[in-house]
Amino acid sequence: MFSSKQSVVLAVAAVLFGCACAAPNPGANDIQLNQKLSIEAKGAKQPIDTRAVKERYPYAVRSFGGFCGGTIISPTWILTAGHCSILYAGSGLPAGTNITEVSSLYRFPKRLVIHPLFSIGPVWLNATEFNLKQAAARWDFLLIELEEPLPLDGKILAAAKLDDQPDLPAGLDVGYPSYSTDTYEAKIQSEMHGKKLSVQSNEVCSKLEQFKAEDMLCAKGRPPRYDFVCFSDSGSGLVDNNGRLVGVVSWAENNAFECRNGNLAVFSRVSSVREWIRQVTNI
Repeated sequence: MFSSKQSVVLAVAAVLFGCACAAPNPGANDIQLNQKLSIEAKGAKQPIDTRAVKERYPYAVRSFGGFCGGTIISPTWILTAGHCSILYAGSGLPAGTNITEVSSLYRFPKRLVIHPLFSIGPVWLNATEFNLKQAAARWDFLLIELEEPLPLDGKILAAAKLDDQPDLPAGLDVGYPSYSTDTYEAKIQSEMHGKKLSVQSNEVCSKLEQFKAEDMLCAKGRPPRYDFVCFSDSGSGLVDNNGRLVGVVSWAENNAFECRNGNLAVFSRVSSVREWIRQVTNI
């Protein structure tokens, strides 16, 4: 994926922040923004859910480090991915709206606390030369303490409930707020949209060599869209239908080369660090 002349920083950004250098097949992702569209699925038109995303994901923040999302877990704490700290340059975090250019409520970080076991794979290597299909991260968590509390009202702005269940049933419906494009691009979309997936069993996920159930879970897009993780999805919070935060976007199948419908998406498992979160935040 990377030439030998590319810098480590560009390699890290491209591999971990969602993924693709080689563009997927035309039409591989059916998410298109800023207009009401329908998508082709098995010969029939299927409507896209156009409800305001902020109503479904009132705990979402975005643009941490310019590339990542995050989840409000209290008025003063945000949970995101550890690898999102790599390109962080001290910017604020907008919350409270699904249109990021206007009406956002900004807060600045007071403190960053990365998980003590966080590690990433060999993102500095040429993916093709070393036959690397995906770049994985372990214990991929970062807690952000805010300088000022967010005015949570439980509706427009809310804190997600933290999952403490060691295992999730295969087939559980989950989703996350996204700003990603459908191919690898060095930009993020301005309008948030929702992605819908289903939790997969550890047996299915174990086909990915780097998958470790101890701190990871994986999911796959639901029909008819078959949503998938791509550029700028990193750090966003995976929630179930009850608003329970079960995962954090970390990496994806074949993310060294593509974003593609049907690829497995890997999330850092929130329940695996529930005690660590409690120790750091008292939540």
